[in-house]
Formats: sequence, C-alpha cells, structure tokens
Amino acid sequence: MKTIRVMAAIAIAAVVSMGAAGASPAVQGSAVRLRRFALIIGVNDGGPSRAHLRYATSDARTMAHVLETLGGVDAGDLVLVAEPTRAALDAGFTDIEARLRAGLRAGARSELVVYYSGHSDDEGLLVGSDRLSYDELRKRVQSAPADLRVVILDSCGSGAFTRRKGGVRRPPFMLDASIDTRGHAFLTSSAATEAAQESDRIAASFFTYYLVSGLRGAADVNQDRRVTLQEAFQFASQETLARTEHTQGGPQHAAYEFDLSGTGDMVITDVRTTQAGLVLTPELSGRIAVREANGALVAELRKPAGNTVELGVDPGEYVVAIQGASGDAVTFEARVTLASGQHTPLARAAFHPGPAREVAVARGDAPEAAVEPVATVAVAAPPRETLKYRLGFFPRDSDGNTEVDGFSFGFVADRAARVRGFQMSLAYNHIDEQLVGTQLAIGANFVMAGFRGAQIAVGANIAGGDSRGLQAAVAANVVDGDVRGLQVASGLNAVRGTLTGLQVAAGANLARATHGLQVAGGANVAEQTYGMQVAPVNYATSANGLQLGVVNVAGDSTGGRLGVINVARRTAGFSVSVVNVAEHDDGESYALINLVGNGIHEAALFSTDSTLSNFAFKLGGRHLYTLLGIGYQPGDDLAPGPQHYGRGTRHWALEGGLGWRFRTGAGPLTQLDLEAVNTTIQSDLGAVDSKPQVASLRLVAGLHLAPYMTLIAGVGGNVAIATQGTDVDLGFGLPQSVSHSGGTTVRIYPGFIIGLQI
Repeated sequence: MKTIRVMAAIAIAAVVSMGAAGASPAVQGSAVRLRRFALIIGVNDGGPSRAHLRYATSDARTMAHVLETLGGVDAGDLVLVAEPTRAALDAGFTDIEARLRAGLRAGARSELVVYYSGHSDDEGLLVGSDRLSYDELRKRVQSAPADLRVVILDSCGSGAFTRRKGGVRRPPFMLDASIDTRGHAFLTSSAATEAAQESDRIAASFFTYYLVSGLRGAADVNQDRRVTLQEAFQFASQETLARTEHTQGGPQHAAYEFDLSGTGDMVITDVRTTQAGLVLTPELSGRIAVREANGALVAELRKPAGNTVELGVDPGEYVVAIQGASGDAVTFEARVTLASGQHTPLARAAFHPGPAREVAVARGDAPEAAVEPVATVAVAAPPRETLKYRLGFFPRDSDGNTEVDGFSFGFVADRAARVRGFQMSLAYNHIDEQLVGTQLAIGANFVMAGFRGAQIAVGANIAGGDSRGLQAAVAANVVDGDVRGLQVASGLNAVRGTLTGLQVAAGANLARATHGLQVAGGANVAEQTYGMQVAPVNYATSANGLQLGVVNVAGDSTGGRLGVINVARRTAGFSVSVVNVAEHDDGESYALINLVGNGIHEAALFSTDSTLSNFAFKLGGRHLYTLLGIGYQPGDDLAPGPQHYGRGTRHWALEGGLGWRFRTGAGPLTQLDLEAVNTTIQSDLGAVDSKPQVASLRLVAGLHLAPYMTLIAGVGGNVAIATQGTDVDLGFGLPQSVSHSGGTTVRIYPGFIIGLQI
C-alpha cells in the first residue's frame, strides 16, 4: 500500500505540473462490515434484604430502545431479560451466544453489548435470592464469539467488577472499533464501595439516565452527530458525579476496565439515523431538560453557548426546559412537535417562563432518602411591543423587544426582535429572534435564530438557525443551521447543518450535509452529499451521488465521479478520470493512471506476434484496467522506398488498451483477461513517417508460479492497417486475409502473447 501511495503522489504531481489543480488528501477512516448484538438485563428485586428498586427494568427497556433506534442493533439481535430468575438469566446468555454464533460470517465483525441494571455487591450481581458472581459474568462474556465485548453495570458497588483486574476510576480512555480491534471494555456506574443512586425526578438511575442522554447526542463533543463509547462514558460519569455530590447517598464515581488492541473509536450511536431530531441552536445555553408531553424525562444536558447539539428522539410532542448558568434561578420552557424524518431547530424565541425540582434515592444498599426540592423562581421576560409598521433612521436598544407584524424600514439600519412581513434597509437589518417574510439590505441581513422566507443583500446574509426559502447575496450567505431551498452568492455559501435544495456560488459552497445540488466556480465542500457536486474542486467525507469536476476528493464514494483527478478512500460505483487514486474500490474505475489499493497494479514482460520484447504496466480497479506498454523488435533496417514491416525488420511498438479481468480462483489458473489493444508500429521512437496500426483482441490466461509472479499466455485476432503505400506483415506466416484499397492495406490474422507478470 505504501508503494501505491508513493505512485499516487508522483502521478498527481505530474498532472499538476501540466496545469491541473492539486487535491486534498483523502479522509482517513475505516469502513467495517459490522453486526452488533445486545443482552439487556433489568432486575428490581435484589432479594429479601434489599430495597425494591423502582426503575431498574425501565432503565433496561430505555437502553434497549436507544440501541435499537440509534445503536445499530436489529430487533432480532437483542435479548431483553426483565425481572429474571437465575435460570432465566442463564437462558438469556445462552440465547445471545447462539445468535452470535449464527451470525458469524467471514470478513464481518461482531460486537456484544451486555447491560445490567439492578442490585449488586462486592461479589456479584443479585438476582432475587440468587447471585451471578463477577467471575462467572467475566467468563461468560469473554467466551462469547465476538470481536469486541462491552459490559455496562449500573448497580451498587459494581466497581468491584473492574478492580479484579485493576480497573481505574474516571477517564480519559480510548475504545477501538476499527477493523483489527479485539478485546473488551467494562464500564460500571459506581466505585466498589459506593451506592448507585436513582432519582424520582428523572424516573431512572442517574448513571443510565445520563448515559442514555449522551447516546442520544448530548455527549457529541466534536459535533459529528456520532457518539463514541468514550464520549458517552465521559459525559455520563461527569454528569452523574455532578448531580450526586449533594445527595444523601454521596458522590458517585463511575469506573472502567479495558483490554483492547487496535486504533480508533467505537461509535456506539449515530444520531443521523434517528427517527426525529431536536436541534438545540447555538444561542441556547445552560442546563436543558427534554420531557415528553406526559412529563416523562427523556434527556438532560449542560449546553454552552455557541455550539449546536442535536438529540435523537422519537417523533412526538416535547416540553424543553432551560435553566441559565450556575446560580441563575430563571427557568424557561418551550413546546415543540417533532415529525418523523425531520430535524427541527429550537430557537430562543420559542421559550417562556416556567419551574423545576429534584428527588434522589440510593439504588441498592443505602436506605431510601429524599433530597429537599430545589426551588426555582420564574422571572418574566421584558414586555414586548407589537407594531403593524415602523419607520426609523437608526436602531434603538428598545428595538430588541419590538415585534413587527407588517412593515419595518430603516434608512441607515433596522432592528427588531421578530418580524412577520417585510424589512428594508440601506446598511443592515438585524433581527434578534425570528423572521417570517422578506429582508432587503445594501449591507447585510442578520437573523439570530429562525428564518423563513427570502433574504436579499449586496453584502451578506447571516442566519443563526433554520432557513427556508431563498437567500441571495453578492458576497456570502451563512446559516448556522439547516437550509431548505436555495442559496445563491457570488462569493460563498456556508451551511453548518443540512442543505436540502440548491447551492450556487461563484466562489465556494460549504455544508455539513447536502441533499440536492452544489454548483460552484471554485470548490464544493461537504461532510456528506446526497445528490450532485459540480465545481473545479469537489470534496466530501461521504459522497452519495455524482461528483463532476477537475479534482474530486471523497472519503467514501457511492455513485459516480468524473474528473481529471479522482481521489477517495473507499469507492462503490464508477470513476472516470485521467488519474484515479483509491485505497479500496468496490465499483469500477476507468482512468489512464489507476492507483487502487485492492485493484490491479502489475508489470509484464512478454512477446507478441508484433514484437519480440515488450514491457507494459497494467493499472486498474477490481476488473477494468488500462494497459500502457512499449516493445522492440531487433532486425534489419527498412529498405528504401515504401515502408514494408516484416518479422525480419527492426521496429518499435507503442501499445495502449483496455482489459477486463475475470478472477477464476480455479487452482493455479488465477485469472482470465480479455484485452483490446492498439499497437503503433514505427521505425524508431522519433519517426515522423507513416505509422501502421495493429488492433488486437486477445484472451490471456494467468497461471500462478510463485508469490508475485504469474505466467501469462493467450491467443487472439489482429487487424493491421497500413496507409500511403506502406505495409505491415507480422503474422509469422499464419493464414491471413489481405485486402488493398488504393494506398491502404488491411491484414487480418491470428496472434499470440506469452510472458511473465509481476
């Protein structure tokens, strides 16, 4: 592979020296065929000497639901065991092991997640009056036929499970799910001597509740909409410690043990696959709680200002409460309805005053005890002034509390909290919360939260939230959220969320994800594309559709790419270019220079009926390849007069063609190649005389001799065409058909090839 990368660099440098633009390196990553299994256990009954838990089984069902909807676990690969006997628990392990063995297949990875919510002590898990010792649990998990095994225990004293092999409290640590990872990761909700606590306010244990919140997207630190186990554990352990420091049960410290090999992060949930997405926009900050309409708490997190957080939840109606920074007693609430398949942004303008409280009890050994509710004081927002229309020269501070339901005009600049209708200015328009209608400006338009309608500016359009409709600017359009509609700019279009529609720019288009078309005079850049990119330079981390440009770069590409230089990490589809570079190609590639990691990259020394000695490169994808070669035939110089090439005359041959490889896998016969090759015959390499052409179609067999060495031999048919009174007769005296027309001679005769390939 190192050789391939060096050859790729040389090839790209050569093209750039002829005037083509360079390409950025392909995005690194590992695409792994993966099947994930889960055993989920919930036990409220820990025996006659233990307090009956309230939320252990509901925690288990919540974890199962999240793994099915966001964690890539199919319903048939999940076993849920609620309130089991010891025999039922053993049957659950036997069931998941059988499903693992039935799912084994070559080249595929399997992962096992075991989650337990209930009672435990320093010796094992408590199931009614029975116990599953930690040694038994460890043995059953490690004997499971999975590449990676993850155990999550939410129970009192569960840290004793990790201490048996030196488990360490509190991260950071790295988990790995790349193609070569093997081993296990054990996570526990409490240290060996601590109680795991549950809360009536959240109707769950603290650790599971915050772990689930993290898996829904609250733990997505790098905002790639995928949550790794490292991110989820750090979020859950930090939030659990913060929320239990002042409970009667005392601080609760999560612990872990891991034994892994490989590189990379284990992605445990993907928010992009959610049924509905709640997008918390950048202007929101503080502690945010999301509840279903019936009051059930779904997720909770502390959100800093300036970043976007998306939570993956089920479709339905939710109440979102937000409390400000530490010490701020003000609480606000908003209602939002989430539709299936939609990513709905929630802006500051949607909130109104509202309340909160907390009760916590110990899970397991400690007696149930309540914490005094935390009182909160609701402070009303400043009153709003609603106007039908407004005229002014300059914006005032009080304009931030003005709602205009009609027309707003500023000779120099204009500002309002919300506008439903029309706004116009010579310098800039500024809306603190939401625009529903139209903005016009010579300078710039700013909407700090929601935007629906049309923005037109000579300078720039900037929207801090969702955009629907049309944006047009001479310089730039920037949206910190999703766009549904059209962006047109002579400079730059930038979308931090998902674009659904069309981006057109003379300069560049930037988007996290696109569903539609990007057209640019400079470059298109996106994390994910579903549709088409058209520009001199196109880049996508994941391209699903068509890239059309001079330079096309993708991490994973599914679809087609047409360009001068195509670079990708992994492709599935087709690629047409002068230079094509890929680490792995599951489609087909046609290029003058093909550098594909799992493709064809060979050199051959051989003889043909045209020339005695030949050297050629074969470069291609899985099946289709190009052939470029040169040959030399020793012999006598051409006689004076019209050129007549024969077996005894000295000549050179320049070869170029296409081949299609059939991989046989039949013993030493490894391949059959069907090649269409055109050979130019000339007296010397600098000759300017007439150059006869020999077109050949041949079938070539490959016989494996030794590592990296194959004997090739084949037969075919040739058509030789010579013009201007010349002739080329290289057929070894074999039967042939000859025809003359004026100064053109055409010969049809059989041919052969034999040689070695490495």
